[in-house]
Amino acid sequence: MSGPAEKTRRGPAGPERRSRSASEVPPLPGTHASTSDFDGWEADWFTEVQDGSMVLGSRERLPLAFHCLWFATMLLLGFGLVMIYSVSTAQGFFGENLEALDRLKDQALAGGVGIAVMLLISRLDYRRWRRPIIWISLLAFALLVAVEIPGIGREANHATRWIDLGPLPLQPSEVAKLAMLGLAAHLLSTRRAEQGRFGVLFWPLAPVAAVAAILILMQPDLGSTLMIGVVVFGLWWLAGMRLREWGTLALLAVSAVGAAILLSDYRRVRFLAFLDPFADPTDSGWQIIQSFLAMSSGGWWGVGPGRSVQKFSYLPEAHTDMIFSIVGEEFGFVGVALLILTFVLLVGCMLRLAGRCDDAFGRYLAGGVALLIGGQALINLGGVMGVLPLTGVPLPLISFGRTNLVVVLAAVGVVLSVARYGPVAVTQRIRPKPVEGESSNVAYLDSRRWDGRARGSRLGHS
Repeated sequence: MSGPAEKTRRGPAGPERRSRSASEVPPLPGTHASTSDFDGWEADWFTEVQDGSMVLGSRERLPLAFHCLWFATMLLLGFGLVMIYSVSTAQGFFGENLEALDRLKDQALAGGVGIAVMLLISRLDYRRWRRPIIWISLLAFALLVAVEIPGIGREANHATRWIDLGPLPLQPSEVAKLAMLGLAAHLLSTRRAEQGRFGVLFWPLAPVAAVAAILILMQPDLGSTLMIGVVVFGLWWLAGMRLREWGTLALLAVSAVGAAILLSDYRRVRFLAFLDPFADPTDSGWQIIQSFLAMSSGGWWGVGPGRSVQKFSYLPEAHTDMIFSIVGEEFGFVGVALLILTFVLLVGCMLRLAGRCDDAFGRYLAGGVALLIGGQALINLGGVMGVLPLTGVPLPLISFGRTNLVVVLAAVGVVLSVARYGPVAVTQRIRPKPVEGESSNVAYLDSRRWDGRARGSRLGHS
């Protein structure tokens, strides 16, 4: 039996709606449902929305993808800490002025901060970020400018990318990626009625993204620049930009990246090493060759946890960009496959949660995070395995990088917030009792679809 009508609130300032009792649920077209046709629990599960449809109400349960996303995130984070400890033991052994636990403590501290930020963001309605997202983006741009000021930015490995903030140095380019994602989702969702028009999709998102890319490229940081491009172009595609227009912009972007490679001696050498690493095996091709050796020596099952040889000063940057090579050496093909499948699960859950959201802003946020994390993982894995040029993109949740870890966990928190607070319509079946003399029928509250009212939108109903 259903209890008293419950009040639910959908959205930060939306009107209160009472759940329908069994007697108030109207029969669906083509059916003959009556009060007695509904079980008591069904009355409390349905809530009326403005368009007259029915969605899960006060007893709505979080979807399976929500819990799978949480599980995959924690699994990757824990595995990343194990690998960082494994690599750090070797680097400390060879006198790199660190103890094995020092780097592990730094990454664990960043992970703790990131988890706290993730939980906080997941409990805040994502729609509350729409208004301040412009100011957050301006702050991110200010940080990109500040890192170039002498005395503020810190240089390491011939790049000025960090601002010292004590135990957790800030990398503004990582913050800028998440800020650009939110700004792109905001701009595309507020103009959904006009989507399909090139000018509306292009302006002002493209100029803003170009300025951010230039500022990041000045550090220099080609990897973060590429990730902003992946997010923006991915959201353009999902928003329904025509293939001809999208392809033209993509060609221009690829040309700009090519020019950036040719105009820099360092990038040009890296690109040539990608084409033929054995042409200079002791210098430019050394890193990728050592990566090949690490992964090939792992075989099917690996040499065992902590028993990698390449991490002993053979493979440069083994704790950051090249940590996947050590995974391949210690855990073999099976470990690599399981790690890749975990990333597939992570990104797949994000896309699933994006698909169940009936709000454009939420869909673009969740879809953008999937593009950001999935694209980052794909570029890193491609570079390590020699399929793509090395670009300095870390492996999310695995590579050492404190700002990157906090930002990635914050991005996961955004997706969890979309899953928790996004307006959702879930398919439910109501099987009314058949009327005498008529055949039994089944009526559906059909809703497991994305809002496809926008012209040309690829986030439309399937």
